[in-house]
Amino acid sequence: MSTTTIIPKILYVDDDNDDCIFLAESFANTETNLVCACGGEEAISYLNSINSESLPSLIILDLNMPKWDGRQTLCYIKAHPSLSSIPVVILSTSNNKTDQEVCVRLGAASYLQKPYYYDGYKEIVKNCLPLMKVS
Repeated sequence: MSTTTIIPKILYVDDDNDDCIFLAESFANTETNLVCACGGEEAISYLNSINSESLPSLIILDLNMPKWDGRQTLCYIKAHPSLSSIPVVILSTSNNKTDQEVCVRLGAASYLQKPYYYDGYKEIVKNCLPLMKVS
């Protein structure tokens, strides 16, 4: 009898395609499946289009995006019972303490600053993996 290994999914929401590429490359050697959405609206549309068994184990969310920014997207996720238990990590260029405090108050599991160099994304991976929701 064979068992199917379920690979945990991570949803990364960021309007900067380069950041998506850097993070995807950093997660490449992990047992995860990284899905990218290029904004809050696209992320919510994606989350609402999949069944509960396909929901991500973690959402990594950029703070400053056009239209639906990270705060709005985080509020939506935490207000919906089918999504609220998914840990959300804010990944932003902002090191503003108020941004950090607001995001944690809104339900973010962690707030990390985007690195300015490629190797810094490997550190992001190390910080995010332990936060993943285990089914």
